[in-house]
Amino acid sequence: MRVILKEDVAHVGNMGDIVKVSDGYGRNYLIPQGLAELATEDRAKAFAHQKAMIEHKKAKLHKEALELHAKVDGAEVSIVRAAVKSENKDEDVKKIHGSVTNRDIADALAAKGIEVDRRKIDLPQPIRELGETMVAVKLAHDVIANVKVTVVAE
Repeated sequence: MRVILKEDVAHVGNMGDIVKVSDGYGRNYLIPQGLAELATEDRAKAFAHQKAMIEHKKAKLHKEALELHAKVDGAEVSIVRAAVKSENKDEDVKKIHGSVTNRDIADALAAKGIEVDRRKIDLPQPIRELGETMVAVKLAHDVIANVKVTVVAE
């Protein structure tokens, strides 16, 4: 199935691209979510007209991402969690109860007055130990900010 993307979709394409996706993904996710529309000949012709509007929207989103990048890049957040000492006496590592997820980081940033969508925080796996971690925040497809997350014990 060929679709025209109305928004940037991770691992698929950018806004305005005509891409080929599996039928189920397009029919059950992209089109109902308003992220894409079916790429028929008529829509492809009409799309040529809409391309200028999409480019304008891309430029506006990129500008907003750069403004947010100035606030987010280099920000430091501290998250408090209950911790237990490791059973191995040779190690001085404390493990935390639960984990720190991208939602926790987004909430900590919001407490500092920086609003970031949790889905833009690139955390490959939750943080499960005390200490500092650098986390990437993907604000746009080419604008990435880094946040220093410090997990401390209660």
